[in-house]
Amino acid sequence: MRNLHQSFVDHMKIFHFYLILIFVLSSFDMTAQSRQGLEDKRKKTLQEIAETNRFLKETQQSQKESLEKLDILIVQEKQYNQLISDINAEIKYTDRQINESTLQIKKMGNEVEKLKSDYAEMIRQAYKNRGKYNKLVFVLSSKDFNEAYRRMKYFQQYSEFQKKQVEEINESQKQLNESVEELAAQKKEKEKLLAEQRKESKQLELIKNEQNKSIAGLKSKEKQLRKKVADKQKEAQKLQQEINRLVTAEIKKSKGNSKTLYDKLTPEERLVSNNFKDNKGRLPWPTERGFITKFFGVNQNPIYKELKISSEGIDITTVANADVRAIFDGEVTRVWRIKGENITILLQHGNYRTVYMNVVDVTVKQGDKVKSKETIGKIYTEKGAKTAVLHFEIWEELKKVNPEQWIIKK
Repeated sequence: MRNLHQSFVDHMKIFHFYLILIFVLSSFDMTAQSRQGLEDKRKKTLQEIAETNRFLKETQQSQKESLEKLDILIVQEKQYNQLISDINAEIKYTDRQINESTLQIKKMGNEVEKLKSDYAEMIRQAYKNRGKYNKLVFVLSSKDFNEAYRRMKYFQQYSEFQKKQVEEINESQKQLNESVEELAAQKKEKEKLLAEQRKESKQLELIKNEQNKSIAGLKSKEKQLRKKVADKQKEAQKLQQEINRLVTAEIKKSKGNSKTLYDKLTPEERLVSNNFKDNKGRLPWPTERGFITKFFGVNQNPIYKELKISSEGIDITTVANADVRAIFDGEVTRVWRIKGENITILLQHGNYRTVYMNVVDVTVKQGDKVKSKETIGKIYTEKGAKTAVLHFEIWEELKKVNPEQWIIKK
């Protein structure tokens, strides 16, 4: 009876050990998933850097575009900083997983040693209380043949079970040790990547310095340059005021005496409005390629740091003569040209409006229905320029919102 009781105890210990094993292996699976997310984020940043590199190459030919190149470099500097941050996060994550895995392996090793010790004690006790005919007597004392057969099978299966469990435990520990070695190798690889990206970041600083030299050359004509910057800012403010006036007037007219424009919408228009809102953060960009060079809110002038430029939308720098696309299903409510400026297009999406400025070769007219990603025109490009800039805004009723929070993250 004592041997049977001891067998039950040992089985429970083995069961407890395998619960630990299952937990550790499942944690490795979750670790892999989380690490994959970090790696995907880093790859995405690398793709963004590759995109800005292409733009830099396209703008290397003309001194006239030095300011545009500076904008691109400022964006790329942020991308490199983000890349280094991504890699640091991967290294810290890997360190944490190595530490956790090491503790788990140590704990499992203790369990294995305890189990082996219990096995040794069982053998010692069996040897101490051995009798030449113990097993035989135990079998022969059975009530009938079936019971004797079950007792014989028990001895056989128990012996095989013990051997199998020890082999599986050793194999599992070996696999966990290999996993720790793999994590350590990944950490080493990430540290190597970090060193490489720091080197590239230094290279970026050298490029920035070259661009600053070009800017310094322009600043040698301080008076003319300041006047040009100031005039450009005044023109932008004047244009924005006119856009605000026209869009506000249109929305107020549509709203009538209702408290909100949403109250005046038809069921179909409300559906469009609700779908637009539900897709916040997932809306496509108004250009197929490009990146943001002026952000929503207050921006610092890249040359004269004391000059602040307020933006009620975002500027997207992209390739020359790029198509302009509707970011959602809607209706063209206005296409107009402000004196001295290029065309502005206004689309309605329920109680939301999207504004596309600096457009030429318009392919839509007032009253047209458009689909998401449908081309509505091209961005104006200066003669000989390699890049073009689209100004883009989103209005929610009479409130301007940050477009960067609505369009999908690249």
